[in-house]
Amino acid sequence: MSHIIGDTVFVGIIAGLLSGMVKIGWEAILPPRSQARDETNPPQQLLQQLGFSRAFTHAYWTYATDQRIYFVALFMHFGFSITFAALFTFLQAFNHVVTIGQGTVYGIVVWFIFHIVLLPLLKTIPSPAKQPFAEHFSEFFGHIVWGWSIYLVMVALIG
Repeated sequence: MSHIIGDTVFVGIIAGLLSGMVKIGWEAILPPRSQARDETNPPQQLLQQLGFSRAFTHAYWTYATDQRIYFVALFMHFGFSITFAALFTFLQAFNHVVTIGQGTVYGIVVWFIFHIVLLPLLKTIPSPAKQPFAEHFSEFFGHIVWGWSIYLVMVALIG
């Protein structure tokens, strides 16, 4: 059991960081939300719903003299990816059904749970019917690539 925990932590961190970068890159190519809706992105909105101030959720540092890096949202983004990469690694140790589609199905399940059910239910994002097609397209396929990248890193690190 200790090797499972060790693999879970190790792969969770590495795969979570890499898959988080993959997802950010995907969203740079196919942004899921309009600039107006992304002014307060879902991680920032969720934190504000939990009582954190806008000043906190929109805290940033400046990079390359004029680029704002919203580090609270990045911590949420990478924390999410690390958590779900670790969960994927842990679950596959007991049942390989989680690896169906080399992680792509896992990505779809995570997308469905969060973007179709939980976040709309919490009113963090609009209901699925009120989300534009571009958002569904970007998030759906982005989560497929995200899940696949978790799988690839896991296989490379633990076989």
